[in-house]
Amino acid sequence: MRVADYVAQFLKNLGVNEVFMLTGYGAMYLNDAIKLSGIKYYATRNEATAPIMAESYSRLKKKIGVACVTAGPGSTNAIPGLAEAYVDSAPIIVISGQVDYNQTTHSTKSKHIRTFGTAEINIVPIVKPITKYAEIIKNPKDTRYILEKAYHSAISGRPGPVWIDIPLNVQKYDINPKNLRRFKVNKNRVFIPKIINNIKKIINLLKKSSRPLIVAGNGVHQSGTSNQLRKIIYKTKIPVIFSRFAQDLFSHEEKYVFGQAGVKGSRYCKKIMNSCDLVLSFGCRLAPQFVGHDFSAFKNAKVVAIDIERDELNKKGQKIFLPINSDLSFFLPKLSNYISKTNFPNYSKWFSYCDRLKNENPIIKNKFQKNPIDLYYFMQKLGECSRKGDVLITDAGSNYYIGGQVWKFTKGQKEVTSGSNAAMGLSIPLAIGAAVAEPKSQILAVTGDGSLELNIQELKTISHNGFNIKLFVINNGGYVSMHNWADSLFKGRRLDTATDTGDGTLNLKNIAKAFDLNHYLINDVNSIKKDLKKILNDKKPLFVEVVTDSRQKIFDAFKDY
Repeated sequence: MRVADYVAQFLKNLGVNEVFMLTGYGAMYLNDAIKLSGIKYYATRNEATAPIMAESYSRLKKKIGVACVTAGPGSTNAIPGLAEAYVDSAPIIVISGQVDYNQTTHSTKSKHIRTFGTAEINIVPIVKPITKYAEIIKNPKDTRYILEKAYHSAISGRPGPVWIDIPLNVQKYDINPKNLRRFKVNKNRVFIPKIINNIKKIINLLKKSSRPLIVAGNGVHQSGTSNQLRKIIYKTKIPVIFSRFAQDLFSHEEKYVFGQAGVKGSRYCKKIMNSCDLVLSFGCRLAPQFVGHDFSAFKNAKVVAIDIERDELNKKGQKIFLPINSDLSFFLPKLSNYISKTNFPNYSKWFSYCDRLKNENPIIKNKFQKNPIDLYYFMQKLGECSRKGDVLITDAGSNYYIGGQVWKFTKGQKEVTSGSNAAMGLSIPLAIGAAVAEPKSQILAVTGDGSLELNIQELKTISHNGFNIKLFVINNGGYVSMHNWADSLFKGRRLDTATDTGDGTLNLKNIAKAFDLNHYLINDVNSIKKDLKKILNDKKPLFVEVVTDSRQKIFDAFKDY
């Protein structure tokens, strides 16, 4: 069989049934093999979106996502999406086509040749810093070894993207699969006594604490340990707060759940974070956006952090009293087992304090129900009207921050967003990846009128495939988040104005029509519930324009409350 056919069969054997790709000469044998294999392929309009779609797919499916791109500019176009998968720890495989090996820059072994073949670039050293593994297949006999190593690298430890570059002469080369060498996995040894010792330290700290707090991060999602975490919470009766990535772990109305914390968290999160005396952080990197830019949120607490990435525990920033380098999928079940057999102090006074703060400080107040529509009010109503199984998606800017502050996930909804980069233009490709991963779910994606333009071409991918995606485009005159910074920090000196950049000038109804999408307008606060009910009962893709206040204020939990 051809190497290209072996690659496609390898993906099928992994359970990969969908691939996101943009065809091109440099990947033509790979493209042909994918079609012959029966793998469903989704044609993107720009390679930049293929890895983003694969990331969203991977996060919802809890398995590997795959993107395939062509050589040269096709590969470099995919780098922004690759970076997203890297910082958000999504296991995806990007397979790039390449010119014949003897025409590659790589084959010259020179560091000073910029490009050799036509539409060719030495992509591997470019992507290595933002992948867990990147390699070019020079020898067809190494195909199995490189594929298996790449897959293992993507899913093991802290997940992340990998990249495989395959020249045309290798793609079409005939091989006998029986003669290919394999990759042997070296299993990491887990030192049980050290784990148990750390668990005992945690239990002793809990017994001495009067105001403990649990922090849940993306690691809980990736390790599949939400059930163990819930058992720990209800046994110990300790309040829990979420990083943005953990927002949808549990309903925010559950007894011990206190929602999203951090700079763009709830009105009450700062007081809880400042008042606790012990923090148990599970799979959260304790970023500045979470613990404050001066790293002072937990200034009165001892912080215990369990993280699979040793460097996250050793980096500057949040001071960690007890760093524990461990995989939560191994650590949390053992911790849960020990906790189930232990009696803890009565934390009811601490819980009552947190619960009172939560009940007395809702993010939404009566004054938010007004025209022009306040984005806080609209986003809250969208969350309330969404249904079990729906996937909620936000883009960068105001809708990203506000969605994190008001959505409660009371019906088991899921969320996909650009958690680390907060990147503009991701809602549309994230929504497409989600629609492929969850074909029976409704995808409720929110983007801004500025963010819309970055990947506007993929609107055609939505309409062409008939995805059940409702895209809510917030029309607030463009770049409200950036206008807020200019107004508050630079005395109103704005760069992103209609005069300078033409922002806010798109006719959104015409945009929807151009991409064969039905357009719906929401511009009155009094009809939002009725509008959303009608929209959510429609199974077809829909472009929804939501006209909101152009002077929207976004609250900072560490400054405004």
